[in-house]
Amino acid sequence: MKPRIPLLCVCEHCQSAFVAFSHEFAFSHPADAGDYTKIYGYSRIAAGNWLYFKEAPKPGVVKSIFQTADKDVFIMNYDGGPDRKIELERVHEIDEKSPEGYRLLPAQSAQTLLGDHVFHAIRNKFGVAVGLVTDGSKDKLAVLLEDASVLFITLPENAQNIPNDKLSEGVQNRLRQLFPDDMRRVSVTAGQGVVYLDGLVRSFLVKRTLQACINSMPRIRGCVDFTRILPEPGITDAYIENKVYMLLESFGRNVFNYNVEVQQGKVRVSLFCFEETRPKELENRIAEIPGIQDLSFNMVAVPESKLENSGACEEMERSFSLNPRFQGAKIKVSYVDDHYLLEGRVRSSIQKQFALVNAMKKAFSTSVENRLRVVE
Repeated sequence: MKPRIPLLCVCEHCQSAFVAFSHEFAFSHPADAGDYTKIYGYSRIAAGNWLYFKEAPKPGVVKSIFQTADKDVFIMNYDGGPDRKIELERVHEIDEKSPEGYRLLPAQSAQTLLGDHVFHAIRNKFGVAVGLVTDGSKDKLAVLLEDASVLFITLPENAQNIPNDKLSEGVQNRLRQLFPDDMRRVSVTAGQGVVYLDGLVRSFLVKRTLQACINSMPRIRGCVDFTRILPEPGITDAYIENKVYMLLESFGRNVFNYNVEVQQGKVRVSLFCFEETRPKELENRIAEIPGIQDLSFNMVAVPESKLENSGACEEMERSFSLNPRFQGAKIKVSYVDDHYLLEGRVRSSIQKQFALVNAMKKAFSTSVENRLRVVE
């Protein structure tokens, strides 16, 4: 799942609710989530793992591991010091609740994600992180322990959220500096490190730009955007769809196998492109199209060298461009999923049929899919 997606979390027992973001959950595992620690007796262990022995002062890195008839033998390193040999009675049955490992509490409270399995070293108990709460002055991590009790751990000072009034004022001032015209119709509020936007914006691109600006600011958990886009009279789904297709067609052969769906201004675009010439600004250029209310964009980049029959595709395109029957047409050819694919636009249904016939002659026994659009 993409990061920064707001999710409303509701407790099944007390019905209390809070907002969290996709990158704050264990299922997302962002790159900066930090290391998980294996617990001896509760994890399968391999060299390179962080490993914690109960009642030890801290975890260390496993350099190597081997077994004797009745012993587990570990070569451990702590903080880059000399290696230490640790021998323990072999554990024959491992009660592994989390194959990835555990967060050690309270030391790793700031790195703990919602849904993470945890081990509280002081209380000698396992549990699961279930929430982020505030008591009015401090932000805390809520942990459901294995004995069904709930523990609230105050987060360290550098992980505390900025006070609501200070955060909303800072964000509003920053946005007014960067987007003075757009912010005249937008209000900013904040709570528990979350920024809320409400009001009216002139385009989907402005809406996305405001969100991106807020998410780039330090110590902000995320943005919940309630802004609405001012409707533009006369713009239909068909108009938006045509504009998106024309933009995709302008890229030539390096953008292919694309699909566009538009419903009530909400646009879904999927496409493939050459890895070497990836159109990095394509998503933003689509977002600039008037009338778009929302955009789902998925682009898969593949090395051009991995594509089959590239020479035949180029030859077909060349024959179309030189044939006077296809004057005014823009046809590109790719080879995907064991067949040739025609994309682009032609000026009539006759041109579309002629294109298919010509492609089939050159493809011999290989099938041809005709996605050409008729644009008069």
